[in-house]
Amino acid sequence: MRIGCFGLVLGVLAAIMRPAVAQTPEPDDLLTLAKGAVLVSASHDPTAAIALTDGDPSSAWSTSTKKHSPPYPFVFELLSPTQLSKVGIHGAGERPGGVAGGSAKDVLIEGSADGPETGYVELARVSAAEVGATLADVTHDTPVRWLRFTVQGAQSPDAAFLYFTEVIAQGQNTVPDDPDRFTGVFQTGRKNFVELVQADDLILGCFTDNSGLSTGTVTGSVVDGVALLSWRSDQGITGTAFLTVDSTGALSGVRYRQRSRSVWAGPVAPEGTTTPCSPTPAAAETSAPVDPIVTALETEGVARLYGIHFEVDSDVPKPSATGALERLLAALFAAPDLVVEIEGHTDSDGEDAYNLDLSNRRAQSVVNWLVVQGIDAARLGPVGKGESEPVASNDTADGKALNRRVDIRRR
Repeated sequence: MRIGCFGLVLGVLAAIMRPAVAQTPEPDDLLTLAKGAVLVSASHDPTAAIALTDGDPSSAWSTSTKKHSPPYPFVFELLSPTQLSKVGIHGAGERPGGVAGGSAKDVLIEGSADGPETGYVELARVSAAEVGATLADVTHDTPVRWLRFTVQGAQSPDAAFLYFTEVIAQGQNTVPDDPDRFTGVFQTGRKNFVELVQADDLILGCFTDNSGLSTGTVTGSVVDGVALLSWRSDQGITGTAFLTVDSTGALSGVRYRQRSRSVWAGPVAPEGTTTPCSPTPAAAETSAPVDPIVTALETEGVARLYGIHFEVDSDVPKPSATGALERLLAALFAAPDLVVEIEGHTDSDGEDAYNLDLSNRRAQSVVNWLVVQGIDAARLGPVGKGESEPVASNDTADGKALNRRVDIRRR
């Protein structure tokens, strides 16, 4: 008995001391709003079809097969022309919505480099499993930007409803190199507008809601071709937003208020449309540039920064974080009396304790960088928050991206 116990202990020790094997991260799904993809059209119910690009396998598009007969085509646009390696869908489960055999089965997937309506070539045919992701290799060697998924039917031909949860595309694309991509006025409702001004990777702007009866401001950053924003209404309501711009110039995205998620999108507004933040010639000549970080700290007590990204499972900032770090540095130099806490925040992936430690180390890494650049260490306090203070739902890919952030809080 003792030998058996001793052997068990040795086995446990060996397992603990065995070198960890690095795991290759799963390739990104490029057909998510978080990666700049947008829904162009759906066979019907496009509002529900937006769930197909949220990165959340628990949300689904569904239809009555009796009311709407198959096939069901869907068209999506990627952030940029993409050399695809795999495409597929995510099944909705064995009994989605309580309907046995209702998960989508046979799917034709086509791609086009010409536009959303023409030039399609077959990329793959998928016989999808009911549970999990089913992917097919793509051998087509020409980059495509538009993808058309045509769902032929459910697992059971007798299923009264058909469901599926995500479209998937993996491959290599490029981030649009356009410093004015988000600059413009966009119509998000009959009398609602968003005006954005992009300067490098910084975005400032404003919006109107409730047919122009309420207004608000937005600030944020462009990260990997998408805009991550914070907004504040004139009633003091705050939230976040995740936006992209499609090939027609239209704005497409979502807005979070606490954890509720709603569409925030629209075409370019008619020429001559103005908003409360539209510049006038007189204002342009007399107004001095305002640092949005300093303004947020002085008025709200906190400024939210996106763009300070780190290597995976690391506290080392990515090279792409330099722009956001330099904006923070400039703000602290511009307001030498400000004493702040640098808060690190993560999404909910991983264990709570691990995320708390990681956010602490990342906050300290930002402080260290600022000190090296000449900011007095006494003005800075690193604080790790882990996943404890989300500003968006961790159920969606774009929500997770909004939760991965650095907040600067005035002390």
